[in-house]
Amino acid sequence: MITRSLSLLLLALLLAAPAARAQFRVVGYLPAWRGEVAPAQLAQLTHVNYAFVLPTAAGGLAPLENPAKLRRLVAAAHAAGVRVLISVGGWHDGDHRAFDAIGADAGRTRVFSKHLLRFVKHYHLDGVDMDWEHPDARTAAGYAALMQQLATRLHRRGYLLTAAVAGGTWAGPGILPSVFDSVDFLNIMAYDAPAPAHATYAAAVETLAYWQARGLPASKAVLGLPFYGQPSQESFAALLARGADPQADLLGGVGYNGLTTIKRKTALALDQASGVMIWELTQDAAGANSLLTAISEVLARRAAQPPSR
Repeated sequence: MITRSLSLLLLALLLAAPAARAQFRVVGYLPAWRGEVAPAQLAQLTHVNYAFVLPTAAGGLAPLENPAKLRRLVAAAHAAGVRVLISVGGWHDGDHRAFDAIGADAGRTRVFSKHLLRFVKHYHLDGVDMDWEHPDARTAAGYAALMQQLATRLHRRGYLLTAAVAGGTWAGPGILPSVFDSVDFLNIMAYDAPAPAHATYAAAVETLAYWQARGLPASKAVLGLPFYGQPSQESFAALLARGADPQADLLGGVGYNGLTTIKRKTALALDQASGVMIWELTQDAAGANSLLTAISEVLARRAAQPPSR
């Protein structure tokens, strides 16, 4: 049996190699309004997305919440060899009118991309994670044009462009195949289906199959994992505190992902995608019940296996 300390050592060796780092991503979101990322968490991540900066309908950016926290994150993450991106938008109570206005106007799209590039430079970031929730058939062309504009500006300067997209098939009409060429990878939000079965293993399998059938390469697919339960939106740590089984996926009427499911999904992502994404890091439990450590253990075991012939 691989011990916890050995698994973390193997993970460190895995992530230290540039080729391995390119092969599998561990992306964690950090909300501006809650918590910090601990050094032990950074040691198990490849990317952190700071959530969120909000767009304005004119193509500008609203003032960033907690900018000092972002600066601390960038300093700590870069010291640990972890990339930091700014996540733009978010659910925002379903209000995506600013994005709609930007995507509908080429001039606003140009202004918006300029503001984002300036923001990335100012905070010494590594890129942008677009979190427009959600473009639809009516706004798909504007979304694609925005992503192409951002890709042109960011990639020529060595910055990353990623995007968060919904896991369900209903999201397809809003994401044109051209977007796949614009992004470095997509963070697929394979959660928030009707509760309590909001993020099952079977749904993760279906989600990856759906996006890859639409033309998304496995090398650009990152499988989203929830560190919270639905419909209560309680963190995994809070669920354990009130009696949830860390190995199970259900407490009363609240569905969540326990250690077993997180490990199965990580193995699935190793086989069929290029990484996992976490919403969000401050919701994890500590010690032996940490979901992030469970991910690391799966990666360490896979790294320790001899290559197949």
